[in-house]
Amino acid sequence: KLPNFDRITYNERDGLRMRAGARHRDIELSPIVKRYYPLLHETFRKVAQPRIRNMGTIGGNLAGGDPLTDPGASLIALDAEVTLASSHGQRSTPLEEFFVDYYQTALNPGELLTEIRVPPPERPGWSHIKFTPRSIEDFATVGVALTLRARDGVCEDVRIGLNSVAPTIVHAKQAERALRGKAINDAALRNMGEVAATEVDPMDDNRGSADYKREMVKVLVRRATEEALQK
Repeated sequence: KLPNFDRITYNERDGLRMRAGARHRDIELSPIVKRYYPLLHETFRKVAQPRIRNMGTIGGNLAGGDPLTDPGASLIALDAEVTLASSHGQRSTPLEEFFVDYYQTALNPGELLTEIRVPPPERPGWSHIKFTPRSIEDFATVGVALTLRARDGVCEDVRIGLNSVAPTIVHAKQAERALRGKAINDAALRNMGEVAATEVDPMDDNRGSADYKREMVKVLVRRATEEALQK
């Protein structure tokens, strides 16, 4: 057993550090997470059901490369990076670059994901929308995680992660650029939603058609921005 492999720590300079063995339930209930990263608290509260949250780890969740899971999108919205270690040393990579393809990650043979690092919060507004027509414990039909910093109704910075809408979890960079520096109004939000829909590549499945999911991306990205603006 690796020592302290489930540790969750925070300081104002470096931000949040979660060892890969931290369970979903540990993160959900962490006072540190709840105080400084409410987006993560809300995200992990909705992961599956308590039995799974009590067993599943954040390292296992991310290393699986499953595009349907929620934590990856929220961590991308928070600028997270992961530490990968092997007998040859260790390296860090932004989480958005860790997800390579459908169930494929940047892990090399012999490497282990050991830690997730999240910088100090820079965007106080946040929203997590897990849209599913069934129980909240189910995988999302479309998932949106968003962090926002605005002043006097103008977007200074925004970051968006999307899950369940492509072979990998998506960092919606073009949608971010479409809103950054703009007044947050109906026209800007509609445009951002339209741009976000061009960044996804959903598949038809029992949760909905690809066209339906694209339309939901447009709606939910706008809604998430409106929610974040109120926080």
